[in-house]
Amino acid sequence: MITLLLNPDEYMAAERMVQIKAELGDPEMADLNTADLDGPRTSASDILGQASMMPFLTPMRLLIVRGYLSHLDKRMGQSKGTENAAYSEATAILAGLTTLPDTCHVVFVESGVDKRRHLWKGFKPDGSGPKVAGLSDLVKAKTINLEELNTPDARAVEGWLQRRAKQKKIAIEGQAIQMLSTFVGPNLRQLDNELEKLATYASGRAVNAGDVRLLVSDASEALIWDMTDALSRRNGRKAMQALVELRKGDANAFYLLTMIARQYRVILQVKEAERSLGSNENAIGKQLGLHPFPVKKALDQSRSYSFDQLEDILEQMLEADYAMKTGADLETTIDLLVAGLTQRR
Repeated sequence: MITLLLNPDEYMAAERMVQIKAELGDPEMADLNTADLDGPRTSASDILGQASMMPFLTPMRLLIVRGYLSHLDKRMGQSKGTENAAYSEATAILAGLTTLPDTCHVVFVESGVDKRRHLWKGFKPDGSGPKVAGLSDLVKAKTINLEELNTPDARAVEGWLQRRAKQKKIAIEGQAIQMLSTFVGPNLRQLDNELEKLATYASGRAVNAGDVRLLVSDASEALIWDMTDALSRRNGRKAMQALVELRKGDANAFYLLTMIARQYRVILQVKEAERSLGSNENAIGKQLGLHPFPVKKALDQSRSYSFDQLEDILEQMLEADYAMKTGADLETTIDLLVAGLTQRR
């Protein structure tokens, strides 16, 4: 059996590996019959040799190969032709996978295989001979079982969280699910950890929005996003509600000003990146070193402002900072800043 985990979410891949290992039976015997290879440091002959070894006192061995195909795909992409070591390696592994014994479950964990290139589509080694079947051909022939455990997008996070809470028998209110999803975003490992922490705190009762607001570490940043979202929509009431919630969490005035300014800088950076990259949140996030989730929010908010308006807002932040450091009342300065931003046209 061969499984390809292609571009998997880190947490979902880890969970899947736990399931696969459990299928081997006794944990001690499973450990004895499991090998884990670092793909860039291994070769087709190593993988095929390991996969051909007989299991010890169990019906099945497990071979985990991490990053081998991604590394090979990159080498092939850098080649000028098909008559070189990278393509010879590809020919060996692709052909060898079709002849493996049923006594080994080989799992490839890969994050960088390009479906437009030869490793996926297949190729002719000398340009005119018989085609070497690519990964897609092996998937179609059911030689490889393809599993794409992708990170859910922002809209699907709430559903994932509901299912996870049900699976763990954790009672949680709908508003708490919505708030937790917004605060954390599609970071499944953190969501799972936060859910466990909230359930422990709730101690048998249903987790509510107040629990999330109190315990989740990313709550203050998410509330800042709520505030800037309200500001971009000129909704003074919601902006002030977010400000009140932040103050309930003991956020001081300088912290609030710093966080608001940071979010507006992100909005400006995203708006500038959109000029060359379009509305591709993944590409923008990669260029700016940000997760796609806040990039999406910043893209939505940036459309309510011109570049001049954003630069003027950041200038107001500097003026507020100076006023607060030279004797102005801290809370009043923040209140006036927020109120003024909701009135902008």
